[in-house]
Formats: sequence, structure tokens, C-alpha cells
Amino acid sequence: MKYVIIFFSLVAARVIVYPFLRRLIAATFMRAAVKGALEDVGSRSLASVPDRIILVHQNLHSWKPDPGVARLADPLFSKGYQEGGLYAIREMPGVTVRFLVKPADCVVAAIFIHPKAGTWLDLITYYQNGNTATFSTNAPKGLDQRPGHPIVYAPGVTPQVLHAKLTAERPKGVFRPVMTEDIGPLFERSYAESVAWRKNKGISATEVVKVAERKVAS
Repeated sequence: MKYVIIFFSLVAARVIVYPFLRRLIAATFMRAAVKGALEDVGSRSLASVPDRIILVHQNLHSWKPDPGVARLADPLFSKGYQEGGLYAIREMPGVTVRFLVKPADCVVAAIFIHPKAGTWLDLITYYQNGNTATFSTNAPKGLDQRPGHPIVYAPGVTPQVLHAKLTAERPKGVFRPVMTEDIGPLFERSYAESVAWRKNKGISATEVVKVAERKVAS
């Protein structure tokens, strides 16, 4: 009887377990292949991102912006923000940034005008230790955030509400006051550091899927 049980156990293992293992191994290889393909998509996307940018000052007085820019800028002027200048990004043709600054609150406002992504507002606080905190009217992208540089996404809120959120919710710390003349070099350096971190980390397969899902949903 013992040998009969062993025989049927071996048959069961061959009929049930082996096919299961084959499917499991095949699925593992499939997952690895998909994961590799997605990570390759992330790597190719990162390869097209410039390591550094140079801001090119533009003549604000001869500029004819989209009305959406005024809707983002005017409420900030009423909150005490000052003009920080208009810049094109040399490495990103068609992309323009208008800066405003409120040194008393240690906040820089960046209004981005992108030919495809539209117009959005970032409010940024810089810290003495090199950290930043950003509050944005843009939609989240699905990428992991860089430690010490949180981004709070609040699409659809008014500039006044975004300013209130930043001053109430930004992490505690020693803020760095930013004057108009500091904006360009500080923004360029922050961009370079952010891209260096991202390229060193890479974009995971999970992040690629999240980005794709958000694009489909938007």
C-alpha cells in the first residue's frame, strides 16, 4: 500500500506540480521581460532629459502671454509678490517661465508655459540645507519623489489657496530668502541636482506604469 501511495504521489506531482512549475517559471520570465521592457522605456525617457538648463531672459514688456498666465500671476501680486522676470529655457524650445518672488515669506512662484502641457503654477520654498518644498497646480505624474524635496499637487486650486497651503503645510526648517537676482542661478542649480538624482535612481517599471495610467486618465 505504501508503494501505491508513493506511485500516485509521483504521478500527481508530474501531472499537477510540474505543469504548475512550468507555468510559474514561464510567468516569472514573462514578468522579468515586461519589467525589463518598462525599465527600458524609463531609461530612454531619461536619456532625452537635459542634465542642465540655462534660463534666457526675455523682454516682459513685449510679451503677449496667454490669459491663463494673468489669472495665475495677478492674485499673487495682490498677496505681495514681486516681479521676478520672464525666461525661456534654452534646452526646452517653446517652454517659458515667469517668476514672481515674495522674500518675506521665502517663496518663489514659477508660472510655466508649455506648448503641450499647458500652463501651471509652482510655489517653491528653498531651505538653507538645500531642501525644497513645492506646491503645484499641476497634476501628479506618478514618479517617486526625491527625499527632502516634497511636491504637493493641488490641480485646480486658485493661486491664493495654493499660497495658503504652502505657508500652512510646508515642512518646518530654516527657510532661505530669495531675491529677484537669486532666482535664475538657484533654479538652474536645483534643476541640475534634481535631474542628477533622477538619472542616478532611474525610473522603475512601477513608475512607468503609474505615469502611463495617469496619462490615460487625464
